[in-house]
Amino acid sequence: MPPGRGAGVGRVQVDGAGAGAAPARAQAVVPLLPRHLRQLSTVFLAIATGLVPWVLFLGFSLPPRYDAGHWNLLWIGFDVALVAVLASAAWAAWFRRQVLASTAVVAGTLLLCDAWFDIMTSFGRPGEWVTLVTGFGGELPLAAFFFWLYRRIVLETLAALHARLGEGPPPRRLRDAHLLLLATPASLEVADDEPGKP
Repeated sequence: MPPGRGAGVGRVQVDGAGAGAAPARAQAVVPLLPRHLRQLSTVFLAIATGLVPWVLFLGFSLPPRYDAGHWNLLWIGFDVALVAVLASAAWAAWFRRQVLASTAVVAGTLLLCDAWFDIMTSFGRPGEWVTLVTGFGGELPLAAFFFWLYRRIVLETLAALHARLGEGPPPRRLRDAHLLLLATPASLEVADDEPGKP
């Protein structure tokens, strides 16, 4: 018997339970640590706000040219990290592991950084056209693919979760998706005891 819709949002009926049985609170879907996440969002906002004057300071103080030390180790280390992440993505995709979602975000971010630094440091140099071709023709499209892959994995996972628990239509956009967990009876009792909760 497929899970039926419970009395409240996020509550489903236990398989095999009768029509008059109580909702299966052990299978409820609830928001993940809402109070802690609100506090964390304040920290993130404070850090972002504090970085604004730092960015302005760097914009006025940094020289347009700089002779960097260990230039070879800088790029070798970055490319080694990129190779490791891409290899991890290949492993996760081959074995169909959920970790592919987070690996895709890291890979896309590294590829964006690689394209940015390659292009910005090549302007006015003989090999400028090579970095423009590799950046716009390879790194940026591959980064976009990895971000698309992350989005598809997360949205399809949420769709499967909503369908399994009878939670109604899943979110169509990532920004509309809430952080969720599959609650235990203990965590539901804690959630029900939160101040101001009906």
